Amino acid sequence: MSRWDERVARVACGLEFPLPPAVADADPSNATELRVPDWPAVPARVRACLGVGRTDHLSDARHPSGHTGRSLFQEEYAEWRVVRDADGPVRFELTTELSDYWELLARHTPKLLVKLVREFADDPTPTAAEVFGGHDPFSATSDEDARAEAFSRAFRGVQDSEGNQLAPRGAFNNDQRAITCLSRTDNTLGALINLVAASATPILVADRESGERRFPSGSEAIPQLRKRSAQDCRASDPLIVERIVRVVTEGRLVRFDDPIGIYIVAVQHQDLLDPDDQPISKQWLQLTRHGPDLGDGLARPQRLTLEAPQDTGIKLSDLRSRRTGERITSGAQIAELVEVAVYVRVSGPNQLPVKPVVLDQRPLEPCAQRNECQGAERAAARLEG
Repeated sequence: MSRWDERVARVACGLEFPLPPAVADADPSNATELRVPDWPAVPARVRACLGVGRTDHLSDARHPSGHTGRSLFQEEYAEWRVVRDADGPVRFELTTELSDYWELLARHTPKLLVKLVREFADDPTPTAAEVFGGHDPFSATSDEDARAEAFSRAFRGVQDSEGNQLAPRGAFNNDQRAITCLSRTDNTLGALINLVAASATPILVADRESGERRFPSGSEAIPQLRKRSAQDCRASDPLIVERIVRVVTEGRLVRFDDPIGIYIVAVQHQDLLDPDDQPISKQWLQLTRHGPDLGDGLARPQRLTLEAPQDTGIKLSDLRSRRTGERITSGAQIAELVEVAVYVRVSGPNQLPVKPVVLDQRPLEPCAQRNECQGAERAAARLEG
């Protein structure tokens, strides 16, 4: 078993509840059919609460107190930074890499971690101690645990339950010199495993008039799941919940594809128009940090860089959105064009006996009117104050 497989198994065993049979009994021999829940990387819940323009502006913001739009709002298993000049954005960098994987690099291959961070920062000069936030990973007194602790401080920082940055991330994952991996506490391997495992709950909804039963939407199913396992109104959680609830209600087994991760599956670059109103070419895109090539034809990039090729004579800030007609001023305008996904495998139906919970159909309150928006407003106040 690889170190990554060991880490995944340890996280799964550390859940507050045992894995449900639909997940625990699934393996590569009986769950082979690919399913690809995918969603846009832009923070849908925050946009619903604060409005598109305000959210897009704040998602890139940095307050002198240390609060950042990234730590407060970028919650879709995708985080980004924007490099700017006096005219506006010149480069957009987005990652879906789980910090859990990078912690393993810190523990076991710190030399590779330092090499990659220098590449991300486009700077060969930082020392290993600078990358690790003041800890020398190659000193005689350093060991795996010390490197992991130093990594956590430098690349994750410390956050409270609402995403407030209590202790800052280091310069190589705080958007100033680089963005390396996901940093929010709800963009982690544990959050993803917990979400899918909790969603493995058979549920049906009974029509209010006819009584006919149907599969629930994610928003209908989430209140039936364990607390803190899924958050409604995000782009990711309700979609994943809806897909997983449906397959387990059909009596299917479900497992993560190997290797588990969040992957970039599409970039709608044709929706970015140059000053001549022509879609930009794929030459603007660099998709890197690919997962292993398993010969299955699946794309597994985990990092996107978008910037103008040198011979174009234009910059990112010269582009406009085909969808809105507006100039590109924020990273969120690009993130909404990026589709990310988790790959899962399912078995055929009727592999397990199921007794679904049957819910009465009820109207759903619009996301913008829910109590959760109070948290978004408090977060926005921290950046606007």
